[in-house]
Amino acid sequence: MSLQIVQARTSTVLGLSCNPTDNPDFQFNYCPSLGAAILFTALFGLSVLSHVFQARHHKKWFCWVLIMGAIWEFISSATRIESIKSPFDKQVSQTTFVFLVLAPLWINAFDYMVLGRMVHYYLPDKQLVGVKAQRFALYFVSLDITSFIVQLVGALTTVGNNKKPSTVATGLHIYTAGVCLQQAVILSFLILCILFQRRMNRESERNLIQGNRLVIALYISLALITYRIIFRIIEFSAGNDSVIHNTLDNNEWYMYVFDEAPMFLALIVFHVYHPGHVLIGPESEYPKPSREDKAARGRGSGWRFWIRNAGDGKMAKRDGYLLSSPGNK
Repeated sequence: MSLQIVQARTSTVLGLSCNPTDNPDFQFNYCPSLGAAILFTALFGLSVLSHVFQARHHKKWFCWVLIMGAIWEFISSATRIESIKSPFDKQVSQTTFVFLVLAPLWINAFDYMVLGRMVHYYLPDKQLVGVKAQRFALYFVSLDITSFIVQLVGALTTVGNNKKPSTVATGLHIYTAGVCLQQAVILSFLILCILFQRRMNRESERNLIQGNRLVIALYISLALITYRIIFRIIEFSAGNDSVIHNTLDNNEWYMYVFDEAPMFLALIVFHVYHPGHVLIGPESEYPKPSREDKAARGRGSGWRFWIRNAGDGKMAKRDGYLLSSPGNK
């Protein structure tokens, strides 16, 4: 961490004198707030419990993806408490960093899964821009996983003892590339959200008020994630010796205002506009595989391999055609 513009500051953390400039092994460029870490740990913990209850109540098992996002945010805040208590323990600080920067990808993936199910539920032909609902969700979740892997590689490259500054910089550049990929996918997805909303209002005979509310929830979630991504791109793309990097790195409140707070609000949005309020009935879920599909899977004939359908624990075939359903027989 660069300490070039850190002013000498002394305060108290857990009753101990805190001056970030005294010891190079101190993991913060500021005196961290224990109260803020406890507050966000409690908030994310309550969100986890609430989303588990809502998913169970509405029987929307694909919401486990959103729950994972809340859990990762909770772990990030909880380990931050431990990091504040042990400010010279680099491993704890690095654990906090990894969970903090990767948790939003779960929430992002949930956005893709929700729209896929809305396409299946609201549109008569169960497809958008010529892509069936199941594959629509699958494609975007796959891109999100790709972004996740790139960001994970970048984040892990930065952690570890005795890392060279050049290695850490490379890791941050890899992570930034993954974040840029994530944002590019979000912008493409946003266009499809708009196209879907127009078709839904024009063609669907279902409850449009609830449907539009859930689409608005998606817009809000995407805006909050974008807000957070812009912050991370600015932070990590700036040089270690730049004024921007040092300003962000030496003030704790930026992390809460531009990262943790927007992700908490994204979780709150889906508490208020939960998919279970909108996607109701047997047609709100993807069709189960037919006996023929199961038999073909068992034979393993042709170029066929199976992947988990996003969130349901059901199977989707990736061999150029979809599972059997009334819409594609």
